[in-house]
Amino acid sequence: LGRATTGPMMIRRSVEMRYGEQIFEIAVPLDDVAMNAPDLIEQVVDRFRQRHEALYTYSASDQDIVLVNVRVAVVGTLPVTPVEPPLPSHGPGAPPRMRRVYLDRWVEVPVYQWSGLVSEAEIPGPAIVESPTTTVVIRDDDQIGVTPHGWLDIRVGRSTDERAS
Repeated sequence: LGRATTGPMMIRRSVEMRYGEQIFEIAVPLDDVAMNAPDLIEQVVDRFRQRHEALYTYSASDQDIVLVNVRVAVVGTLPVTPVEPPLPSHGPGAPPRMRRVYLDRWVEVPVYQWSGLVSEAEIPGPAIVESPTTTVVIRDDDQIGVTPHGWLDIRVGRSTDERAS
C-alpha cells in the first residue's frame, strides 16, 4: 500500500444477495459484523431480510437466499495529493509543424506536440495537439489554453469579441 498507509484507512464490507427467484440483488452492508463470529451466516441472512423488508416492505422467510457477490473496499486518504510539477511559463514552447487536414474544407493547420506546450499558452483554432496517447482537434471557433500543470482547457465557440482580439 505504500503511501496510502500514511493516512487514515477504512475497510467497507458488503454482500449482494437476492431471493432465489428474483433477478436483481440488493446490497447489504456488513461493516459492523465480526467476520470471525460463530453465527456469521445467520447474521448475514438476518441483515439481508431486514434490508429487503426496509426496501420492499416484506421479507420471505420461506424462500431460499442467494449470495451473489462479496465486496471489500479499502479506502485510504493520502495526507497530500501528489501533484505534477508546473510547466515552465516562459518562452514560446516547441514550434508547431503544419499539416493539411479536412475540417469542413481543406486547411493547413499547426500541429503541436502536447509535451512541448508551455504553461499559459493560448492556441487558437484550427489546430491539432498530439501526444502518444491522444489527438485533440480544435476547430475554427475553438481555442485551447494550457494550465500551469499541462492540462488543456478547451473553449468551444469563442465569442466575436475574443476572435477580434
